[in-house]
Amino acid sequence: MNTEQQGRGGVLEVTGIAWERIHMTIRLRLAPPAGAAGAGAPAVSFAFADGERVYDAPATDEGSGSFAIRVNVTTFEGREAIPNGTWRIQSRLGGAPGPVASYDGGELEYLDQASRVFLYDGNRSALTVSYSVDENPDDASRLDFLIHTNHLHRSPAKTRSVLRRTAAKVLGTHARRRYTRTVYDVIARVIGPKPGRILFASDQQPSMEGNLLRVHERMIERGLDTQFDIRSSFRLPGTTGWRTTARILYLLATSEIILLDDYFGLLNSVTIDRRSRVIQLWHAGSGFKSVGYSRFGSTDSPKLRQPHRQYTYAISGSEHLRDVYAEAFGIEADAVIPTGLPRIDWFLDEERTASSTEAFYAQYPQLRGKRIILFAPTFRGSSYHTAFYDYDLIDLDALYAACPPDTVVLFRMHHFVKDLIAIPEQYRDRFFDVTRYPDGLGLLHVTDLLITDYSSIIYEFALLDRPMLFFAPDKALYAATRGFHRPYEETAPGRVCETFDEVIRAIRDGDFEQEKLARFRAENFDRIDTDAADRVIDWLILDERHGAATETGER
Repeated sequence: MNTEQQGRGGVLEVTGIAWERIHMTIRLRLAPPAGAAGAGAPAVSFAFADGERVYDAPATDEGSGSFAIRVNVTTFEGREAIPNGTWRIQSRLGGAPGPVASYDGGELEYLDQASRVFLYDGNRSALTVSYSVDENPDDASRLDFLIHTNHLHRSPAKTRSVLRRTAAKVLGTHARRRYTRTVYDVIARVIGPKPGRILFASDQQPSMEGNLLRVHERMIERGLDTQFDIRSSFRLPGTTGWRTTARILYLLATSEIILLDDYFGLLNSVTIDRRSRVIQLWHAGSGFKSVGYSRFGSTDSPKLRQPHRQYTYAISGSEHLRDVYAEAFGIEADAVIPTGLPRIDWFLDEERTASSTEAFYAQYPQLRGKRIILFAPTFRGSSYHTAFYDYDLIDLDALYAACPPDTVVLFRMHHFVKDLIAIPEQYRDRFFDVTRYPDGLGLLHVTDLLITDYSSIIYEFALLDRPMLFFAPDKALYAATRGFHRPYEETAPGRVCETFDEVIRAIRDGDFEQEKLARFRAENFDRIDTDAADRVIDWLILDERHGAATETGER
């Protein structure tokens, strides 16, 4: 449809523009042509048009001639961002061209305020969305509303050294990615995915754990290891090298199903063969803090070509979170399947719980009968390489004084944090560092009070209906650089403390705002059972999609 063939009847006006992270909402009011209103009025639809390029723009009918078009600019069409262009909003009335959206010429300053610039790739690239008006070719009294989108890129500064330029060309990041892509493509073309081969992999963990481990364990329990060729690859960013990379490339190219549980950087370099399925078993619950494309344009923003885009499926804990995960990964909501989190199977298994609890007290017999506080924050910094925690934030003197003899504090830092907490000798009767304790989930079962911040540990602990405190002295900074889907205080299932003095008072007063827990559980768990691993296996590995369709409403 050419915008020059626009309908002459009726008036379509832009009444507002709003942004929520990467979602652009444009509100419109349609005054249809005379005689077109009422019960027999034609169906109304909208499209973005730039010359011969036309894209449907799904809209919500808000009644009384008002509509809202909501667009995710990072997944405008499929898994691609909105392309460069100058777009008009074209209406259709009963399938026929209707009026093009116009704008009030007296409100042009607002268009500048509504424009957005999303910086990414270390501020070397940007997606810009801006607005202006143009004369309507058919009605000089109206101004067409225009949306300008541009992808801008700044070339890196060139070094004068011929030697350095040559080295970068041969050994630089782009060169290494080119070699990686070539190796993968050759293996995929010559050998290809082998039927029944399943790969469990992570570039963020030294060994299999969490959701991956539970699915792997359950497959063996069901005897599926005799039907499938199960392989694995686990390493940390600091342990990568050409030998391990060559091995993982071979496994990626020859696996029919690839199971991941975190960001997997190699997918930046290769495009997984369409014959393979990539299933993301994300280890951390989402909907609390922003990850992936929910942070687009913020500090450490993902690029528009990103590993998350390649997931065939991702899992979530609830139907409520499907849109949240879809936004974060830059995929369709239909590709997010609410199987529940497999690691919860362990957590709720009564026999395993009893065993892990007994194992803990066997190692720490002096803690039996004590009230246990677990201090388990996430790391600060942008990655494994820069991870840290500022221990000066913790007032050990005040914390020790707040703990009577029947209370102890266990410190468990994120595994990315390299420096452990230094516990003074005089406090070691009540303070213990359990960072290296192998069963992290088992620790939760012996915990009476959890103190954390933005960690995903809250998802399991919420199922125990025990109190939590959230020590977030850097809440404003974290919100600015990482972001939250909703205000932190509203989402956190417990009292939020911005100072350590507030933490101490809450411990002494028993003031934890535990009433927040019920809503948190309802939003994050459709089911509280021990069958999540089976749902992953049946729905996504064995591909018994009729079960998933029944549960999610898919067709």
